[in-house]
Amino acid sequence: MNFKIFKTFIIILFFSFNLIAKDLTLQTFNELKIELTNNKITIDQFNEKINEFDITSDIFEISRDLFFDDALSLEDYLEVIENVLINKSSLIQKNESNNVIESVTSVMNGEYIFKTEITNLSQYIVGDFIYGELFENKFIFENNELKEIYLTQNNEELLNFSKTKLIIDEKNFIIKSNVIDPSDPAAPLKYRFEGNIDDDKINGKMTISYYGNDLPQGTILVEANTINKIEKNLDSNIVDNNKEINLKLKIVRVNTNVPTELDAKINNIEILTFLIDEDKVKEIKYEEKSNNFFTKKNIRSFKDIKIKLINQNILKGKSRLVLKQFSSENVSIYWNIDLSMDNPFGNVVLELVGRGPQIEFIPIK
Repeated sequence: MNFKIFKTFIIILFFSFNLIAKDLTLQTFNELKIELTNNKITIDQFNEKINEFDITSDIFEISRDLFFDDALSLEDYLEVIENVLINKSSLIQKNESNNVIESVTSVMNGEYIFKTEITNLSQYIVGDFIYGELFENKFIFENNELKEIYLTQNNEELLNFSKTKLIIDEKNFIIKSNVIDPSDPAAPLKYRFEGNIDDDKINGKMTISYYGNDLPQGTILVEANTINKIEKNLDSNIVDNNKEINLKLKIVRVNTNVPTELDAKINNIEILTFLIDEDKVKEIKYEEKSNNFFTKKNIRSFKDIKIKLINQNILKGKSRLVLKQFSSENVSIYWNIDLSMDNPFGNVVLELVGRGPQIEFIPIK
């Protein structure tokens, strides 16, 4: 056992610590962690915000030092902070119980079956998942223990769970687990569900994250939220099933590797038309005279279109683009456009698979 591993082992298993965390809650921490894993803030910005809360804990201080010395992974570092906060919550509840006759969380028992809908997909996902797609979920609790957990689609189990952990905090709960994707068993993945039980229904959010070396630690691959009221917005989905959406895009970024003959220049305006059937994009058309990049000279076709119109307002998903002069290149386009406001916002990213983003567009009025 080398010294770094030994030191980490000692910290995790044997340190007792005292905690004074001012105004930092599990919810705040989880919001910061999501921003970090989605690359909205850097690790330095994350640590600056954590430091503002004056966490006084031996295990936190030592773990932070080890993390900066590359002796502790980001996953373990975040785990330490989370456990510190859980410990704080337990201490508060224990102190309060001295003055209250009964102040305990309700016992979780029973079988819960519910659906989750994909609300976010990483650009690194390779497969058939699309925005708005549904998963079937099942939790079986027995006396505040999680006995079984399933994630399925079309009666097929998508993940195998191991080392599952249930954390109960008042009315809320967190489930964490290592998971194996049978289609890629070597991928180091982790499952997390944060939610509550209200009126005998599960409400919450599920994430699947990657903790290997090929991507940033904790990269969220799939995010899905529970849906309990399927009938919501049913009328608006039935009326006007077939529609067209005209989208005007401005190029704001072009990689230096993009060939000049494609005429993809910053500030170019490109116009596309989306043909919608119910909530799915069936076809993408382009106006020859209006565009410089999306023209018949460059584009052979849009393929594998997996874009949904979520809540009749948000275009999300991905598609493939076949370029005439570079037909052997695997080009993907990731769409994330919110049309709910007067001025649409979001972005569209054209990526060369394996070589990252090449062209970025934003919608304009």
